[in-house]
Amino acid sequence: MKTPASSILALLLSATLAAPAAAQSRWVVVNGQRMTDVQVAYLQQRACTWIPNGHYWLDSRTGAWGYARNPRVQGYVGDACRTAPRHRSLSERGLLYSPGEILNGR
Repeated sequence: MKTPASSILALLLSATLAAPAAAQSRWVVVNGQRMTDVQVAYLQQRACTWIPNGHYWLDSRTGAWGYARNPRVQGYVGDACRTAPRHRSLSERGLLYSPGEILNGR
């Protein structure tokens, strides 16, 4: 079941207030609030994509997001989850042969 964007934002913001101070490796700011590494990992999981370090805005009602100080909508949380699955490559399917393998009868 999909979690509404407002629930995601509420969870992220509440966890920020309760999170103990710890060394962070990521610098992701959403609606002026710096996210912890755990929050970024959760948001990446919900968005089905990597989130680069940076400053973003998120509309909790619609799930629309964009870059801070730029009103243009860049996408919606979970858009990447709806993409078609990747087809396996020839080597992953065992259909890639070494040079001479077919001609030598191996």
